Amino acid sequence: MYSATDAPKRNNGGLTYGGDGGGSGGSGGGSFGGTWAISLSGGYDVPTGNLGTTFKAAPTFSFSVLRNYGNFTFNTTIGYVSYKPKLDTFYFYGNDPTQGYAQYGNFSSLEVYLGAAYNIQVTDNAKVYFGLNLGSYYNFFTVTTNDGQGDINTLNTTEEQSYIAPKIGVDFMVSDNLSLGLEAKYNFMLSSDSGTGDAYDSGYSTTVNKSFSGNVALTYHF
Repeated sequence: MYSATDAPKRNNGGLTYGGDGGGSGGSGGGSFGGTWAISLSGGYDVPTGNLGTTFKAAPTFSFSVLRNYGNFTFNTTIGYVSYKPKLDTFYFYGNDPTQGYAQYGNFSSLEVYLGAAYNIQVTDNAKVYFGLNLGSYYNFFTVTTNDGQGDINTLNTTEEQSYIAPKIGVDFMVSDNLSLGLEAKYNFMLSSDSGTGDAYDSGYSTTVNKSFSGNVALTYHF
């Protein structure tokens, strides 16, 4: 990326794309005028499907190292999100504890993934991009169940899910080395064999977990 206030140093990377990248959200961003960049991202993640039935939307954070090559930007990213349950207690039938209930802890995920984005420059200081992330989610959660007859079972689960997410974003240069970006992702987390037992019965490990996330990222280009 390059600055509108530093015209003599511009290389018009958006027009010739000599290694320019694009983006934000800790996963798409690159540099208008540099080969490397680092990015800090924060946003909100909204679970959908079975995951969204039990858990609320939550803040999400990530850190990325970005590498630009031609019209593409490649990212290595680590992120974190922790969903809180919508209710303190989920009753199996109505609100009758004698019929059994479940109590969930937070559903936390450590995200580790790689990605690629294709960049399209729209002005000297702005560009859009689209791409894909691939990697793994490492999930940690606890659920306690009571069958209503006094039989209480607590399950602490750690599982890995494969991760894929299409993404789209826009990036704006705000100084010689800093850009501000917006990114949207639709996240798919596919269950792996590492989950066992009641984790599958709870409804959010037997099928693909899904969520939508929007992020704002500050990226330093060099």
